[in-house]
Amino acid sequence: MKSPFSRFQRAKRRARRKGRSHGRQGHPNREWAGGPVPYLESLHAQYSQEIRILDQRLHIIEGQSITSVEEDVADKTSEEYQINQLDKERSSYEVRLAELLQEKVGTETENPTGKAARHRHVPTWLYALALVGLAVGEYFVTLPAVEVLLNDESWKAWIITGSFSALSIIAAHLIGITFKVEIDRDKPQPGTQKLGAFVIFLGLVIVILFLSALRSRSVRNVPVSFWMSDTVFGTVLFFFIQMTFISCAIALSYYNHSEIESDISRSKRRIKRLTKKIRGLTKARLIPSRGNLTPEKREVQVSAINSAKQLLEAEYRELCSIYRNSNLLAQKTSFNNPGPGLDNPPLNV
Repeated sequence: MKSPFSRFQRAKRRARRKGRSHGRQGHPNREWAGGPVPYLESLHAQYSQEIRILDQRLHIIEGQSITSVEEDVADKTSEEYQINQLDKERSSYEVRLAELLQEKVGTETENPTGKAARHRHVPTWLYALALVGLAVGEYFVTLPAVEVLLNDESWKAWIITGSFSALSIIAAHLIGITFKVEIDRDKPQPGTQKLGAFVIFLGLVIVILFLSALRSRSVRNVPVSFWMSDTVFGTVLFFFIQMTFISCAIALSYYNHSEIESDISRSKRRIKRLTKKIRGLTKARLIPSRGNLTPEKREVQVSAINSAKQLLEAEYRELCSIYRNSNLLAQKTSFNNPGPGLDNPPLNV
């Protein structure tokens, strides 16, 4: 069953509406001698254009097996070359992946410390979520101290606090990676790298201590202060809170970092991507191109185009008939001979 919203169904409704409207207006009248009415001429031009497009496709099919052979040979040669290059690249990644897996497993006599440096104990998704949570907590703990420092509660304090929270978590991440790399005996790190991590940690501790001192002014009348004044108790309290955040971030970075597992994941993704490309090129190479058009395939395509042309001719005749009948029924006077105005010009199929 055809959809009422299809192109041909809409054209039928339009032809019926136009025929009824023109008939009520007395168009064409008895004295009409100018050939088909403009609607029928427009319809004839539209369907003639579609017939010409099908003729053009037919000419292309008839000539493509002659003109496209060299182009098809070049395309197939290029696809074969790309497949060979991608296959070589994939083979190198597969060899590298096998080496990484063997290195990750290690040997039975290997020191357990060396194996521990190559394993990831915290999944990456959990690590990312935990870092975001720690950064948010660090932000809200630090914000009151920054507001006191700037003597301002505007957007400047929010930006500075956000920058400090992000940088402190990033610093903890770098320190954790430094600790993890330090236990790897096969890949020792330079002394300057360890010194840089120590300097970052020392600066972070000092900044947290100063911010904790500023934050301590909000502590008043603590029930149990362990024989310390409110200011000292507040400083120690907020210092340990923020240092706990930093320590957790360092521990998460330590247990998450694994250079060899990151290399394994990258190699697997690369192999999967190359395999997908090779599969697509192989499929394209197996599909016959235009230059490999056999007589049987040509005959099928020509028959399909001729059938489409006959279908267009039938649609054109039906639309002309619908317009003519609607026009005659809407006329005030009856016609024994409608005349040339309602004659549809034939299509050249």
